[in-house]
Amino acid sequence: MTHTPIEINGDCIDRLIKKLEKKIGQKETNKLKETAIEVVQNCVNVYSANFGVGDVGKNSKGIVGQLYKGQDPIPNGTTGLIYGRVQSGKTNTTIATLALAHENNFRCFIVLTSNNTWLGEQTANRFNNQIEGGPVIFDWEAWKEDPVNFAKTKITPYIRDTGVVLVTTKNISHLKRLLIVLKTAKVKNFPTLIFDDEADNASLNTNESKQAKHGKDVVSDSSTFVHIGEIRQEVANHIYIQVTATPQSLLLQKLSHPCSPQFCAALPEPGESYMGGELFFTEKSNYCCIVDAEEINELKKQKGENPGNQWIIPDGLRFALCCFFLGSTYKMLSSDKEDATYSFLAHICYKQDIHNVLEKVISQFVINLDQAIREKNSATKNKQAIKWLEQAYEELNKTVDNLPPFNELIDELKIQLRRAIPKIINANNPDKEPNYNPGMNILIGGNRLGRGVTIDGLMVTYYGRDAKQKVIDTVHQHARMYGYRPQLKDVTRLFLAEHILESFRSIHEADEAMRQAIGEDINNIQIQPVWIGGNLKPTRSNVLDPSVINVLKPGKLIFPQSPVYKQEEIKDDFQKITNLLIQYQNDEEYVEVNIEFIIEIISYTKSYYVPSEVWENQRVIKALTDMKSKGLKKGRLNVRRGKRNNKEGLEMKRQEPFKWFPQYGFGTGDWSKDAQKKYPDVPTLIICYHKGEKNKGWDEHPIYLPMLVLPKQKFVLMFNYAEDE
Repeated sequence: MTHTPIEINGDCIDRLIKKLEKKIGQKETNKLKETAIEVVQNCVNVYSANFGVGDVGKNSKGIVGQLYKGQDPIPNGTTGLIYGRVQSGKTNTTIATLALAHENNFRCFIVLTSNNTWLGEQTANRFNNQIEGGPVIFDWEAWKEDPVNFAKTKITPYIRDTGVVLVTTKNISHLKRLLIVLKTAKVKNFPTLIFDDEADNASLNTNESKQAKHGKDVVSDSSTFVHIGEIRQEVANHIYIQVTATPQSLLLQKLSHPCSPQFCAALPEPGESYMGGELFFTEKSNYCCIVDAEEINELKKQKGENPGNQWIIPDGLRFALCCFFLGSTYKMLSSDKEDATYSFLAHICYKQDIHNVLEKVISQFVINLDQAIREKNSATKNKQAIKWLEQAYEELNKTVDNLPPFNELIDELKIQLRRAIPKIINANNPDKEPNYNPGMNILIGGNRLGRGVTIDGLMVTYYGRDAKQKVIDTVHQHARMYGYRPQLKDVTRLFLAEHILESFRSIHEADEAMRQAIGEDINNIQIQPVWIGGNLKPTRSNVLDPSVINVLKPGKLIFPQSPVYKQEEIKDDFQKITNLLIQYQNDEEYVEVNIEFIIEIISYTKSYYVPSEVWENQRVIKALTDMKSKGLKKGRLNVRRGKRNNKEGLEMKRQEPFKWFPQYGFGTGDWSKDAQKKYPDVPTLIICYHKGEKNKGWDEHPIYLPMLVLPKQKFVLMFNYAEDE
């Protein structure tokens, strides 16, 4: 790929770096700038390779030298990925990338945010507050009334000079007006960088699955996907950077799809103060508390009439609240910030009537607990309340050093607790975002407190969303407990049922494995698999074309459906395999070997590509490599030469693709079943040595045919492919 030098300093990026140093420290800021340099270098290289040198980069013009005239409506290969972690500062990475790209003469920046208005405004404000000495920033409200006049009076004067940033939600009306702005101001003449925040949400074609079944002439593309595509076509000389922590749906698109990332712009690692899956989902974590699986149902059953207003609070929710009350009281006593915010998040359901029940349950508990500790109720209730709080005190003592005396916390809690009034945040709430109070805040909600939103001062999360079919990217985005809150780490807790914890743990492990699988090679993203847990789906099925998706399932026998068998194509590799296998002469023996040896053998076998086939050499090798990275170092090797005919070779007839018997493959016995039974936890390669006779459909040359029995592991591998793979 073309390497174009870039500028790494300038007023815009330097001012931003100084600001960030004050907020997150020099070490983290340096790391952030390094990431931005990597992203911009990749963007400039990809732009130069697709559209020519001189538009962007060091000593560039900042004007499109040659408008894109390619056959594809959207230039192929211009989609990249910033794969961050949930709540890990992806917006800061995007802002730093924008500031540095400005120094390299990208002149139009389009920032697409979630259709959640609260999140959109949160993002727009962050860009406005942090960018100085660079492009002029506008959001969708600025061009809402008159996009034509806005383009003429605001975009045209600035775009050639300082450049412009256009921030918009993915609301269809906003996107339509943005297209008018771009056309009116002739933005296509200027190098453009598009950031699609939460790109896996709303931007994809949600009719992909229907179209695969009924055809594009019957089912049209979904609206948001169409309008983003029109914007990309209008500013064709652009780089489109997808930003997300959950790229499963993006990686599983057909490789030629405009939303399939062709290069990985960066994999920014979070700083040391980041609280992520390692904190909550390792075995015996001190920051994770198990609640009874039935208590969520107990809460949901209370909806409806309750004439006596006698709401029942389950033990786990009560314990979670008590930990929050004592933890936030401790922080209020020890913090210099009198107006600091401390939040409790209850996320158990998307239904609004359940939110109302939860608000009543928590409100009643807060009132009763407040009166009990102030001895406004009976001595029995006071004693019970103190006991509950003592249990919470013991829990916090596991992670808090020098926790103040219990009585000192209770004395302060008597003053603070009555201010802890629960707030419901859902579509019925007129507030676009939580109206935080200094001190304790209890937030109740569902989808509006999910993807992308940052909860100020989040300390304790009570989570109970429990879909029958869990979708990895959706559930992973619910991990609002992730983030940078080092001052609150010691009092941070996650409360959830054990089976939901196991799902989160699987998702965390799958995410870590997928990050390893993608690696750092920007040109190697196309054949990467997506690791998914046992009962988990990687993403919602409506955005995927099932004809380009397949899966390596635990315990399954896989083999090439159309092995290469012509003499001139296999004779050299045949001899290499012969040399490797010369010592393995016992047909019944499953020898323990290194995974690398299995990979080496497979690398010398060949097969013709067959659409929708599971086996593909590179893919199988990648899967084995990933298994090795997960700690699986050994496998089994079984070489079958035909003991009935003195090991002169097997004599099976060659079959057309998918005509082979799936349980036996190239064999005639229960060889794979033996492997599955005796060695279920490791991969087993069964190599079948066939005579290759012409009357059996071969080419009068012996041939080695591979079959692989996958281990019955916790993970399966899902992948995409293209017909030219």
